[in-house]
Amino acid sequence: MKKRINFSKVTTIFIQSLPVKLAGSLFLILHLAGSCSDPSEIGLVLDPSTNQIGVFYAEIPLSASMVLYDSFNTTSQGRLVIGGDVDDFFGTTESIGYSRLSYNPNAAKPNSEAIFDSLKFTINVQATDGIGFDAPKSYRVHRLMEPILDTSYYNFSQLRFSDETIAEGSFIIQPDTANLLTMDVKADLAAEIFEKLTTNDPVFTNIFTFRDYFPGIAITGNATDNANISAAVGNGTGMTLYYHYTDDTLSRAYPINTIQSRHFNQVKNDRTGTPTSVITERGVSYEIPGDIVGGKANLGMFVKIDTSPLETFLDTLENITFNQILMEVGPIQEFPEFKRPPGNMVLYFASENNKLYTRFDGAVIAVQAENASQTSIDPNGNVVPSSGSQNSLSINPETRLFRNQITSYINAIYRNGLIRTDLFLYPNFPSAPNNAVSSDESKRTLRQYKVNQDRIMLKVYYTRIR
Repeated sequence: MKKRINFSKVTTIFIQSLPVKLAGSLFLILHLAGSCSDPSEIGLVLDPSTNQIGVFYAEIPLSASMVLYDSFNTTSQGRLVIGGDVDDFFGTTESIGYSRLSYNPNAAKPNSEAIFDSLKFTINVQATDGIGFDAPKSYRVHRLMEPILDTSYYNFSQLRFSDETIAEGSFIIQPDTANLLTMDVKADLAAEIFEKLTTNDPVFTNIFTFRDYFPGIAITGNATDNANISAAVGNGTGMTLYYHYTDDTLSRAYPINTIQSRHFNQVKNDRTGTPTSVITERGVSYEIPGDIVGGKANLGMFVKIDTSPLETFLDTLENITFNQILMEVGPIQEFPEFKRPPGNMVLYFASENNKLYTRFDGAVIAVQAENASQTSIDPNGNVVPSSGSQNSLSINPETRLFRNQITSYINAIYRNGLIRTDLFLYPNFPSAPNNAVSSDESKRTLRQYKVNQDRIMLKVYYTRIR
């Protein structure tokens, strides 16, 4: 449903016979003085027959739909997301982490005189998300039955793995801290690997022969545990063989872990009986019945904002200067202590086919930071969106508001010919100054949020010279 601009909340401040620069300063003072009240209540009226500068405030409600993103690539994001949850809006979600295993072919192997101690599997938990952490959460490690190839994997990709586990366990997890979960590898596999190492079996000749023997692992949890973990890929997640010799006082270790190993996450989602059950195809924008929309990371479920009311509003303006434009999403629905929403939302441009908009050079485009240029010139002299310094809406945990200033972006649309697109609310951290994205939060967690559709809006303060 399209929403109209709320012109009933437009406030005018008439400033009599003042230079523009001084009038702008007075506007700032008035704005700060009224910052504790509804901006629509700020007002000052002087003689309207004189030369005036009018300061206005307008709220522009923005409609929202939801998109299950197509081709959501989860390959080698540095995290295995394991577990899931059951939610009355998003349905039942389960994430499975897949990874190759690796070892150092040049490391010293146990020889025929070695004495077996144990074979452990560890999961290096770097982040948690969920509820009920006073109860055990269960995880299972399975052996892959087919290899992970040198190709892209998406959150709908899957590989066959054995129903039998090679290790499993239940743990009391401490939220908001790192956890190292340790399980015994099943005795038959432990004996098999130890034998192959001590007898110089050809499977340990190089990494390729090893992967023919052991293609990799899949780690699963329980959606009904209502918790998920984000495990770091590296030397902390994988198997470690412990052994000793007759004269040893301590065990020696031989690691077979996920360091420098290709990996991905699969996400299963059953939306039956929920408002989001109307979403049946990937890459299609859906209006959701009821008042709520929301996003869920790693599932690739995003809120798409219809910005056409902004264009309608801009068409009504003449001889104006924007003082400040804020975008607000929220307050979002309340959330449990350890089931927090994403911390930031990057405002990515949405293409007509509901993908992230890409520029002529392949750069993915988002609203740029306030101190950065919003436009640049392509090789043919055309105005194109800038890239490399993304803005984001950051959440205030107390107010539950995602909020930030996007004045430069709107100015670029109004004055510089920047294209107007719809926007995706994409859970992520903004790009670093060197144009390197530190991490993609949307592919490393199952964090989610929900918001009333009428709580997505622009708040515009502008000056009109008469």
